[in-house]
Amino acid sequence: MQMKYGIYSLVIGLVFSTTSWAADAPKTGCAAKLGAISAQLAQAKAAGNKHRVAGLEKAYSEVSAHCDNDSLYAERLAKVEKLEEKLTERQDELAEAIAEGKSMEKITKKREKVAQAEAELAQARAELAH
Repeated sequence: MQMKYGIYSLVIGLVFSTTSWAADAPKTGCAAKLGAISAQLAQAKAAGNKHRVAGLEKAYSEVSAHCDNDSLYAERLAKVEKLEEKLTERQDELAEAIAEGKSMEKITKKREKVAQAEAELAQARAELAH
């Protein structure tokens, strides 16, 4: 009889530990998107920004109703691919400016555009992972 209770307590302990682990797991996909909107909504409410609150509440309800993880992943993947193309274009423009002997000012601007495209791509890749 004691062994029976021991097994029950072991099972209950495992259930609770699994539940707490699942709660601590980072959110991904639509859940992460809803979490981000909720955080922004709390900030807007705290700041008393009624227009932003209204917009975020609408966004939250739209995401709740229409978001699915597969389509969200596909959108984010398409964004990454588009930004990879943009980065390649910016790198080509920089290489062309250097090859043509353009002024340092123009080359610097091209380098800044490459850096900006790299940052946008890094951000999109981070979103893709979540």
